[in-house]
Amino acid sequence: MSEFKHTDGMLALLSELYEINERILTGDICSPKTAIASDRMKKLLNHYAEAISEDGASNIHLQAYVAAGGWVGLTYSYVLDGMTVEGSQTPRRV
Repeated sequence: MSEFKHTDGMLALLSELYEINERILTGDICSPKTAIASDRMKKLLNHYAEAISEDGASNIHLQAYVAAGGWVGLTYSYVLDGMTVEGSQTPRRV
């Protein structure tokens, strides 16, 4: 296994999404649809896909979506050393 270096990249990406959800909570962003459609979100997902790729991952799929409750969620899937890592997260304050 690649010493799980990819977890730093995923943690950073989920932290960025947490901040976006905080901005939705406080009203700085009006709608999760606005956040998902933004160029910033596209750049963010591309940046982290490249970072995870540099850590040895392949078949990378990162997709933001509107989660229940009006939050921004993330589905992810990638292969690392023959192991598929996949899931869905909605990082937000409880």
